[in-house]
Amino acid sequence: MATRSPQNQASLYVPENIAHNVKTITFIRSSMSAITGSAAGILGLTGYFGFIFYGITALFTSFLIWALKTQAKPGIYFRGRTDVWTEGVFGGLFSYVLFWTLLYGIVHGVYLSTLAEKRIIALFDNLR
Repeated sequence: MATRSPQNQASLYVPENIAHNVKTITFIRSSMSAITGSAAGILGLTGYFGFIFYGITALFTSFLIWALKTQAKPGIYFRGRTDVWTEGVFGGLFSYVLFWTLLYGIVHGVYLSTLAEKRIIALFDNLR
């Protein structure tokens, strides 16, 4: 069996196809980050629990991409085998935090604002 030289190995990858695959992963990660960020906000996760939730969901998303999209053979679709696990993780973090804080503020901010109103009213009642 003949081994391929690095030059022949590099010619196996078509740059347009690699770019398309990276765009697909980025889209999947952005979508999942928005969905899981919304879930974290609705659940009321705060602090480290929110970031741990992102880490778990990012790992799960990477596994789904690896298992379903690449059929456990990422070397066929990407230059590096770790691209499936690392590509777009930090970009997805920004979307996650955006939706996390937005939904947390919408869902739990109303409760906090009514609680603050009650305290302010009680404070003014005590001043009279």
